[in-house]
Amino acid sequence: MSDPRGPQPTPPDRPVEPAVADADVQTHPGWRIGSLRGTPIYLGRTWPILVLVILATFGPSLSRSRPDLGAGGYAVAFAYALLLLVSVLAHEAAHALTAQAFGHRVHRIVADLMGGHTSYQSDSNTPGRSAMVALAGPLANAALAVVAWQLLAVTPAGVPRLLMGAMAYSNAFVAVFNLLPGLPLDGGFVLDALVWRITGRRTTGLLVAGWSGRVLAALVALWFIGRPLLSGRAPDFFSIAWGALIGSFLWAGAGGAIRSARARALLDQVRLGDLLHPTALVPAGSSVADAVRLYGVHGAQVVAVQDAQGVPTAVVDPRAVQSVPVDQQAATPVLAVAHQQPAGWVIDLAPDVPVTDAVERMAQLEAGVILVRLPGGGHGLLDAGEVEDAASRRA
Repeated sequence: MSDPRGPQPTPPDRPVEPAVADADVQTHPGWRIGSLRGTPIYLGRTWPILVLVILATFGPSLSRSRPDLGAGGYAVAFAYALLLLVSVLAHEAAHALTAQAFGHRVHRIVADLMGGHTSYQSDSNTPGRSAMVALAGPLANAALAVVAWQLLAVTPAGVPRLLMGAMAYSNAFVAVFNLLPGLPLDGGFVLDALVWRITGRRTTGLLVAGWSGRVLAALVALWFIGRPLLSGRAPDFFSIAWGALIGSFLWAGAGGAIRSARARALLDQVRLGDLLHPTALVPAGSSVADAVRLYGVHGAQVVAVQDAQGVPTAVVDPRAVQSVPVDQQAATPVLAVAHQQPAGWVIDLAPDVPVTDAVERMAQLEAGVILVRLPGGGHGLLDAGEVEDAASRRA
């Protein structure tokens, strides 16, 4: 890379380019429908598929069992889908509030085809905290089941009582089912935390809980589809649809956990310090010329911009620096050639630790780079692409 100012300290030959140009430019998981203590709540784009499955399975069944409803059976099935959405959101809200109580930053709550999920910053997590966050969801459903059961006696007969009964039984089922010991279920996260606590290795916990999830997926398929066949009758559409939906969800989630464990095992072999790019800081009021002078000073390969409180908030883009004419660099604000980064992108880690924790933070933030504040002073930038290359070399 040629320097835009001629014989001045030059940016590195292989500059680190921020993979995420702006923290606000991220793919949202669906339609935002609210927030919980600052955490956005989304209705996932796949949730309508779940509604269609419910309509296709419960609608005809209700119409047959309640001829008086006629086509209204589908309206009742849709009402049940809405009640199920409430149950899912209560489940995920319990996860989110518990995570926040432990000081974790919760990124989003999403209700989707597979129920829902809550994304939260877990780099400071412990086995105990992880288990408590996981258990909060099923406990919320258990509480809803108890409340619905108590209200059932005073609910008017007919459709209202039918829906209240469905609310009670579905929440009881969700609570029990989610406690089964296999990822991606909450019970799988509890199993993961237990193995993590015993062995001291999160990788081992993920691997055990992932394979347990695959066993559960096979058992679900046998229950919904194999059990009718073993009894000498063909499985009905309801059994096939729900068996396939739940089984595929478990199998995919368990497979993701296993892949994550294997990738984590590779990352555990990579030392953080081996991939850090020495980073110099400039105040937000600096010019492009000030940033250019820092390249190469004290081994700096990257320049980051800090706010008035001294907190790094952005990374200077070397290619944008080159686009600024030399005679205009002193008058051009450094923020004009910098990419803003999401809150939480600066972490404190020692250079001799595995790169795993830093990669987890990048994944949570959906960021391509992260800034590490080193114990002895100074900063280093970690690039996601270089982490992937380092892990691939050890595969």
